[in-house]
Amino acid sequence: MAYIGFFPTTPGFQAINFKVNNQTRKTATASGRISRATNATTTFSGTLKYPQMTLSEFLPIQAFVSRCQGGLNEFDLVMPTISQNSLGISDVNAVVAVSAAAGTTTVSITSAKLSTKILNPGDVIRFPNHTKVYMVTNDSGVTTDVSGSAQINIEPALITAVSPDSALGYITTDNVPFRMIFNNDLQEFGYRTDGLVSYEIDVTEVI
Repeated sequence: MAYIGFFPTTPGFQAINFKVNNQTRKTATASGRISRATNATTTFSGTLKYPQMTLSEFLPIQAFVSRCQGGLNEFDLVMPTISQNSLGISDVNAVVAVSAAAGTTTVSITSAKLSTKILNPGDVIRFPNHTKVYMVTNDSGVTTDVSGSAQINIEPALITAVSPDSALGYITTDNVPFRMIFNNDLQEFGYRTDGLVSYEIDVTEVI
């Protein structure tokens, strides 16, 4: 398996069914008490549908899909709306301020934006040493103080530690790419006799 790059961005998707996947073990006792636990991290997946495409629009997509070899090779996918900063800020320029260990759900950051709300709850981010995407869970979003400092609450917990190494680059807070694979090895392309093509993809995050 290999990483083969970014999924084609044109033409854009018409509709997205976005999914948040958790695995919870439930055990019920005779008294009716239900114990719940998990040892799996949250992953994201989705079904993304294209509008009807011309052959010239679709062929580059078909070529990329062929390179994926079903669910073998992984790629980065930017999803409209989901991947975007809901506040419309493209230049948060935030870095990790304090090291945080795997399993942590709060990360201290420093941003070039001072005394500014930079993320809403439900926005997604990706740390520079990660392929995993995390969702912001601060009740009121993330607002920096006068020095640009803030804390981001995330779910799921970090799967890999983060450190304040500026050489790694900024935290991605807009047009966030999800590292994905195809759910299915079989891909179907809807060629029509009028020259148009219909296509949708089912993808899931890979860690």
